[in-house]
Amino acid sequence: MLNLENWYFKSCKFLSKHFICIAGDITGFEKKCEQSAGQKYRDAITFTGIDIEPFESTLLSYAGAVITLLLLLLLNLILFQITTYSSTTLILISLITITFPFIVFTYLNNYIIVHSEFMKIRSLGDIPEVLSYIVMSMKMVPNMEHSILFAATNSNRPLAHDLKKVLWSLHVRLYNSMDDAVIEFSEMWGKNSEYFKRALHLIKSSTNETDEAQRIIVLNRALDIVLDGTKNIMEIFASRLKTPTYILYSIFILIPLALVALLPAVTVVGWRFNIVTLILFYNIVLPIATFVYGEYILMQRPAAFLPQRIPETHPKLENIQNKKIIALIIAGIIGAFTGLSGYLWIGLGNPGGIVSTSTMEGVIPPTVPVLWGLVFSFSLYLHTVYSPYKQIRDNIQKMEHEFADSLFILGRRISEGRSAEESFAHISKTMKGSAIASTFDTISSNIMSLRTDIRAAMFDDDFGALKDIHSDRINTTMKLFAEIVQKSHISAGTAVIKLADHLKQLQEVERNIKRSLYDITSTMRSTITVFAPLIGGVTIALSEIIAAILHNVAESMARLPQNMMPGPAQIDPSNLNQSIPTDLFTLTIGLYIIMIAAILTRFSGTIEYGGDKYQLMYDLSRMLPVSVVVFSISTIFSRIIFGNLI
Repeated sequence: MLNLENWYFKSCKFLSKHFICIAGDITGFEKKCEQSAGQKYRDAITFTGIDIEPFESTLLSYAGAVITLLLLLLLNLILFQITTYSSTTLILISLITITFPFIVFTYLNNYIIVHSEFMKIRSLGDIPEVLSYIVMSMKMVPNMEHSILFAATNSNRPLAHDLKKVLWSLHVRLYNSMDDAVIEFSEMWGKNSEYFKRALHLIKSSTNETDEAQRIIVLNRALDIVLDGTKNIMEIFASRLKTPTYILYSIFILIPLALVALLPAVTVVGWRFNIVTLILFYNIVLPIATFVYGEYILMQRPAAFLPQRIPETHPKLENIQNKKIIALIIAGIIGAFTGLSGYLWIGLGNPGGIVSTSTMEGVIPPTVPVLWGLVFSFSLYLHTVYSPYKQIRDNIQKMEHEFADSLFILGRRISEGRSAEESFAHISKTMKGSAIASTFDTISSNIMSLRTDIRAAMFDDDFGALKDIHSDRINTTMKLFAEIVQKSHISAGTAVIKLADHLKQLQEVERNIKRSLYDITSTMRSTITVFAPLIGGVTIALSEIIAAILHNVAESMARLPQNMMPGPAQIDPSNLNQSIPTDLFTLTIGLYIIMIAAILTRFSGTIEYGGDKYQLMYDLSRMLPVSVVVFSISTIFSRIIFGNLI
């Protein structure tokens, strides 16, 4: 279901209702905003369905920029009272304070256009699924209005919502006929998807075919065009993805990590930086820039075969809210104990000298357990909460893969004149051990034991076999089967075999898409789990050894007479000392590694499976611990190896 009253809509309406008076001349302000709104903005309003006026959007943009500026000034004021800043930090803070309000203003002012483009790209992924429903229905009942109604009713995709609007416009006589409605709808979507436009025209032309075989050929051709078009746009996206991904990896990950080792050395030229500067750059600016650039890349990804939302009423999610609370408490306790373990060890006298208390001493900095506490508690919570969702989703995907094979068997049995309940029972025996077998067995039992009809046996809210299987593909296909089996067993059997062919084609396109994106996603996962943490650990140790060497040089120079200082610039020995404690330095870079790992996990996951929330959270619960463990091992071994060099 589309969210036409999202946060942007509510914010616009709230400001226009309570704060429009700050515009002064309200009528003049509204007219000026109306005149400045371009055609692209108006088209975006129409496409998104968000009912706002141009002056409301402008008012929100100004309000967002002003609020952001005030919050930043307040934060700066508080920080100035707490600590002092170097000139470098002041420059960085000033740039953030000036640029962030402009960024917020630009984003809010262009939100409708950006959201419209995002919806168009995401809706391209709806095309294969929705159009396959239209084609399936057209093969059974050659009526365009009936088929569009079937697709719009049995899908919750944004494209299906647009089909509902077409039907509504037809019923209120905005169109003279269904042909006119389809033509205008195809022209609107043809701007974004030429292959969808061609497919709709073929489907419409199939209604004029008098020969049944020729009509089926035309409908199959329409489906082939859509499936090939979807495959092609994903392959084009995959080919275009390589260069932006390399930029993401090099500029936002590799170079910042390489600079970590050089930070202590820049003090030689008098450029002093403190912990605030390091946090601002590595924990705020760089992660935000990486996330924004990654989102820019992902906005160009056509969504394909998006997973359906799983409601919390699912039987396997019983007491999920209580589990979340328990998981949160346990994760918090474990995280707190783990995070403080390094400092507790120091408090016990640091037996064995394991925990580092100064540069290049000990084995492990005390802030590394802090990273463990953060990541392990976060991962424990995510794994506990989202593993049930992941199991449900995996089971649904397995059932969808087996579903096409089961339809072939069902079609053959129905064509032989077998009853529906006997056919379902035969499938459950033939495919025993598969995920889909028990579902067909339940359908057969419902029909024979409860004496119910086929539709109720599958979809009844109390005992239906498919009521907890949240798959549009399975549910829609079986609804179509329940509709046609009542008319003719022979026609139903032939139709089910055709449906199986459709599903096989969809599955093949899905496999091709995943293969075309595999190189990118595998590279990202390797970066997340190995390369970035490994490089981060090594550079942390290198920065420590450089800091230790410079500290020794500073002590030696301090014993020299002032007029014997080496170098033409008469280097001040105080510039050679690291201004950031080793433990805080390690903590800051470790947090950067964790944030980058989270961002890249989302990036690779969205590329591969379209941003499934449950899969993303499950992946984070597995990826982040691996990243922090690799970072820790790399840091410890690098400190041991480099420590022997000084």
